[in-house]
Order: sequence, then C-alpha cells, then structure tokens
Amino acid sequence: MNLLIKSVRIIDNNPQVQDKVVDIYIEGGIYKKIAVSISPTDCKKGTEVFNAERLCISAGWFDMRVNFREPGYEQKETIASGQRAAASGGFTGVALMPSVNPVLQTSADMEFVKTKSRNGLTDVFPLGALTVNREGKDITEMYDLKQGGAVGFTDDKRFIKDSGVMLRALQYANQIESPLIVFCDDTSLSGNTSSNESEVTTMLGLKGSPGVAEEIALLRDLSLCKYTGVGLHIAGITTKGAVEIIRQAKKGGMPVTCEVAAHHLVLTDDSLEEFDTNFKVKPPLRSKEDVAAICDALVDGTIDVVVSDHSPEDIESKHVEWDYASNGMIGLESFFGVMNAALSGEISLPQLIEKITVNPRNILRLPHVEIKEGEKANFTIFNPDVEWTFSENHLQSLSRNTPFIGYKMKGKAIAVGNNNQFQENR
Repeated sequence: MNLLIKSVRIIDNNPQVQDKVVDIYIEGGIYKKIAVSISPTDCKKGTEVFNAERLCISAGWFDMRVNFREPGYEQKETIASGQRAAASGGFTGVALMPSVNPVLQTSADMEFVKTKSRNGLTDVFPLGALTVNREGKDITEMYDLKQGGAVGFTDDKRFIKDSGVMLRALQYANQIESPLIVFCDDTSLSGNTSSNESEVTTMLGLKGSPGVAEEIALLRDLSLCKYTGVGLHIAGITTKGAVEIIRQAKKGGMPVTCEVAAHHLVLTDDSLEEFDTNFKVKPPLRSKEDVAAICDALVDGTIDVVVSDHSPEDIESKHVEWDYASNGMIGLESFFGVMNAALSGEISLPQLIEKITVNPRNILRLPHVEIKEGEKANFTIFNPDVEWTFSENHLQSLSRNTPFIGYKMKGKAIAVGNNNQFQENR
C-alpha cells in the first residue's frame, strides 16, 4: 500500500496530534511521513492519492464482540465475509466469540481462525471458551489456548452459574495474565427469554426478562472480582441498575470494565410492537429510562467500550414465530452511524473514538495502535457529520437480520487501511 492521504484531521487521545490537519504518506503499509503538506512528487511513483478534506482519521476501529459463525454455520457468516463486513463498517480489528460448532476451545481452533483470517484487511483475534463446550462446568485448557493465540476467555452469552467455577476461572486467568469476559444473566430469573419485563411486553403477551436478572448476576461476579482482586470485563450492560452498580464499583477502585452494544443505545422495547424478530436480541431491548442511563454512563466513562454484537442469522432462523426465532442482529456495517447518532453532541469525538480504538485494545492487552511515522499503518477514515440512509446495498454480511434498513444514520466510515491494504467504502 503506497498511499498519500491529503488534508485529513487526526482524532487521537494524544494531545500532540489531536485535531491537527495533515497529509499522511504511507509506503509499503508503513507511515513514512506525516506533515502539514506533502507533494505527490515526493512520494514513490504510482502512489495513490486520497483526498480526505473535511474527513477524520483515527487508529483503526476495534470491535470487541463479533460472531462469524464459522465453523458450523457458514451459511450465516464465514470468517471471510465477516471480515468484509467489518472493513465496510470501519473496523480493522475484531475479537471473535467462541460460539461456533465445534466451540473454539483448543489451540488447534485458534490456529484455524488465524489461518482463515490471515490475508484479510481486518485482523481477527479469537477468544477461547472459558468452560468446556461453554457448559459452565469445567474450565478449558486456558494456558494452551493462550499459547495458541486466544486473546481472552469467555462463554459468550452464557452465565456461569457455578460460583466455584467462576472463582477458579478468575484465579487462573490472573496467573496466565489473560482477560476474562463475562455475561451477566441469572437464568433462574430471566428464564432465557428475549424481551424486557415491562408494561409494553406484558401488553404484547411476551414473556419478560427482568432487569434484576442482569443485576443479581452482576453483583455475584463483582463480589468474586473484589474477593480475588482480579480484573473482569462485563459484556452486554443494558439496565439502569447495572450501570449504577458498575459506577459504584469503579468508584470503589475495583478492576472492572464494561461494554454496551450499539443497538442498545437507540432501540427500546417499544420496537417490539410489530413482533419483528430482527429486534429479538440477547440481552433484550430495555426501556427508554434504561437507554438514557446507558448513554449517560458512556458520557461519564462508566461504560468503557461500545461493540456491534454482530450476530448473523439466516432467514430460516428469523422468519418464524417470535418464541422460535434466534436471538441477534448484524451490526458491523451500521455500527458507527447508529452509535454516533445516539451520542453526537453528548460526548466529544475523541472520547467517542477512544471507546472503539484505545479502550478495547487495552482491555484485551493488545498493542496500542498509533498514527506515527515508522509505525504500521492501521487506520480508519470517517466523516462524523454526514447524514445518510442505511440500505441493503451497504451490507457485506451473508445475513440480513438487521432492523436498521431505512434508518437515518449520522457518521460513516469512508475508508480503512491495515495489513498493507487499503479499501474505500464510498
């Protein structure tokens, strides 16, 4: 990749470069020169020139929660199609959930993912299953998995009911210096339902999952976190009560971080009135009050990361009655337009970008990505102000399970660069 990016505004938490408008010359996938002005004549012959006037550039975006369905469910998404969807949405790196068939729980599984994703623009970092077959009973061979390439451990959206197993998992993860990601849902209370317990869902005749199911499970895990002193990352925060619990835990100095999915910033349980199964997700869509609390928590730093929770499902899994439909929606291509529309004007652009660049990489203990001479070029070029309408033409995923078709977006990923590759998304 030999590329000259002209007149681009840098968005970075480094005050030395933040908000500067510069030209950036990339040669062979490496930042060769960053200056106020660089002439094409000073670049290697054949260098592509990209006019980025009124556009922004940041470190490549990173999504901490995606499902690509391979192996086992390739008709829904392959690793290759998932990488294309990620690049289209502006992501140069993703953390892959282990919820496939067979479950990603051996070093050979890690090698499979790395081999399949090796030539893509978007880096794929596999997460290993925390317990064997994600059944919550026996811890996997975590050390071998880490040696094989696992960047962390999780049972995805399965709550580990056995407190003893969770305690041992925390202690062992600490020994091998690997992050642990947990999902909080006391299924004895939620009953594994996928709608919020509220007046809206009661009127619709849907079985509801109370917010307290999330909060009680969260309190258990935070108690173990406090007892061991071992850090923990909480996935899928959705309730006002959970936000306040984490806020107080952080004030008390506990080593805890958390994330929210982009669709939980804008969609509420009011969306279920038409019984459109594209709105059936886990955790379920909550109330307007919960959504407001989530957005406030992103602004004040209680919530560290925003994820897409990209969950592809084929038509056979979605075009059925509500109770039989699979959970999940795709979210990579629509991600930034949804998140930015929800938070624009509420949070500064550098703070927003930090939640999809710096914070997820820090939590997973991955190398920091910098826009700096001599560093590998890993970047996202985007327009935070453009307004546009999301359509099926914007989808690269093999699945189409999204409620955002026809949705008014604000902000768009225009181009991405990584692994000596460059792609425009216009």
